[in-house]
Amino acid sequence: MATITYICEGQNKNTARIIIDGEYIDSSNFVGLVDSNVHAIQWNDSSGEIEYKDNTPNKIISDISSYGFEKKFADEEKIIADAEAKAEKDMTYADKRRVEYPTIEDQLDDIYHNGIDGWKTTIKTVKNKYPKG
Repeated sequence: MATITYICEGQNKNTARIIIDGEYIDSSNFVGLVDSNVHAIQWNDSSGEIEYKDNTPNKIISDISSYGFEKKFADEEKIIADAEAKAEKDMTYADKRRVEYPTIEDQLDDIYHNGIDGWKTTIKTVKNKYPKG
């Protein structure tokens, strides 16, 4: 089983964080998955504990499956992947080129070190990868 951490507050407002084996997602979809008095739940393979916001002592737990964190995490990963794929699909050739072109500073450095012909080769590679049309 995985190492899982649930934290009631993500980096952004109105989000909570789930971390599974070092990978994390902050999502508003994770808010309210646990009792409002829970600050965090930590799980390491076969045991874990619940940390509370007030002075309630931490509670040792032997099962985490009832929270469904792994499924919620996988569902959120799919939502993110689908949104990224749609955004990529909706990009025009110009958008894709803009993302892939080197920064202006790097382009100037390329011209300095490799001349205009070297720079043209770099730019042409991107243009060929994302042709007009």
